[in-house]
Amino acid sequence: MRQYSQVKIVVTFAQAKPLLPYASSPLVNSYIQSTDACSAIFSVLPNQLFWPNSSQYMTEANAIWSETCLRTPSCVFEPNTAQDLSKGIILIKRSRSKFAVRSGGHMPVPGAQSLDNGVMISLSKFNAKTLNEDKSIASIGPGQTWFDVYDWLGKESLAVNGGRYPSVGVGGVLLGGGIGYFSGKRGWSCDDIVAYEIVLADGRIVNVTAGEANGPNSVDPSTNGSKTPDFSDLFWALKGGHNNFGIVVRFDMRTFPVGPAFGGFTSWSGSAHAEFFGALNAYMAPGGGVDDPNSAINAFASVVPANGSASYTLANVALYPGDNPHPEALHGFSSIHPSFQTMAETSVYNNWIEVPKLLSAYSGRGTRNLFWTIAYKGDPRAISIHNTTVIDGALRELSHVRGLIIYATWQPISKGWLEVSQRGGGDALALDPEEDGTFIAGMITSMWEDESDDDTVYSFVERAAQTIQTETEKLGLFNPFVYLNDAAKTQKPYETLGHGKSLPKLRRIQNKYDPEGFLQDYLHHGFPLR
Repeated sequence: MRQYSQVKIVVTFAQAKPLLPYASSPLVNSYIQSTDACSAIFSVLPNQLFWPNSSQYMTEANAIWSETCLRTPSCVFEPNTAQDLSKGIILIKRSRSKFAVRSGGHMPVPGAQSLDNGVMISLSKFNAKTLNEDKSIASIGPGQTWFDVYDWLGKESLAVNGGRYPSVGVGGVLLGGGIGYFSGKRGWSCDDIVAYEIVLADGRIVNVTAGEANGPNSVDPSTNGSKTPDFSDLFWALKGGHNNFGIVVRFDMRTFPVGPAFGGFTSWSGSAHAEFFGALNAYMAPGGGVDDPNSAINAFASVVPANGSASYTLANVALYPGDNPHPEALHGFSSIHPSFQTMAETSVYNNWIEVPKLLSAYSGRGTRNLFWTIAYKGDPRAISIHNTTVIDGALRELSHVRGLIIYATWQPISKGWLEVSQRGGGDALALDPEEDGTFIAGMITSMWEDESDDDTVYSFVERAAQTIQTETEKLGLFNPFVYLNDAAKTQKPYETLGHGKSLPKLRRIQNKYDPEGFLQDYLHHGFPLR
């Protein structure tokens, strides 16, 4: 009861002035409102509120992967505990201030983690990592990267099915679904979550599980402490519904043993085109590597348009648990003639975490970035359409864009993956193993230097994605699924979840836990539930 009583004290304080309905309260001046919120938090938690030009403000406000997402918040609030965050949320709500929440800051969608004239909440202090007694559950804070988590678990010869790239933050991956190295056997990353600790829009701190919530933080004041409410609907919504329901401050994930693994990063010159795509097509074919639940790949082609077609490069990241240096699932890629290799960092590693560590070199900040996701069946024709549309189009149209490198990326999602997810109780992504089957969650990824080129790059990528959709639709290969974690600002991922069936349920759950619409109206999202 101790933690709940702290929240109750703050609620009483916040009720000193009546709270008007949010839907009927227009923003008169966002600057004044955000300054009021900052001042109110500073008066209660002075060591956790940072004003512009302070060193901590600069550190936190700039800890964002893509320069397209840098903003100038009115202040940065960096709470130490869930109770502190609860106090801050209530004060922000009282001030009717806009706010944003930053975990790892990797999503390259402007407004997803920062904002102008509002409070930026940094979750950097939520970096706890603990194991339960039998080490079957890892409790992980959202304010750290997957490198932090894997480095910790690797010492125990354990793993969780988190993000593949080490610099990506914990929170965003898990709230958007999550594609992991072990997804073929375990489903989406979120499917391995057994509990969340979350701060709701009204300041309550609750523990959320698939069944009834438990623990002292989950006491509902409306019940006078007589029973523990059932948050199973919220548990479902958090598995793919992102941060539209509150701020998660802890994820409890299943662990599993992993020791050595074969894998790493390999790149080839464009001369390997035929062999590379032969390997990718074979991998995606029925009975190919995609059907081996232990196998994971992330294949891509890239080009630097300013350097012409000679810069065309092909690459693959792979991981296969165990000490077999020649997994059959990866045979096609291993068989590409070594004379085409421009880099080869594949090996049997004594600890599986060496594979994600290799990708640290490709995780740097300081450029402008754009993701766009597009899905289709793993058919050779669709793969070719994706490659030629992006690579050839960029060479024709974008050679003047300084520092640009653009990628066509292929992320296999197997039918078995979706079956595992479904058997585990399901999630808000709600893809159907029979209807969706095995497919590719493709991407167009762009990195460039100058703000003046933002519109040019975005326009090209949008048109390229539309071309891929149109051409794959003609062949009956298009999948409308929009993977939120790889989506661009104008894409609408929630409309595609469960083939449209998840969105109405997500909205009902949001309205249940935030009936005043505070999060919908005041929290900056990459993708709000509209």
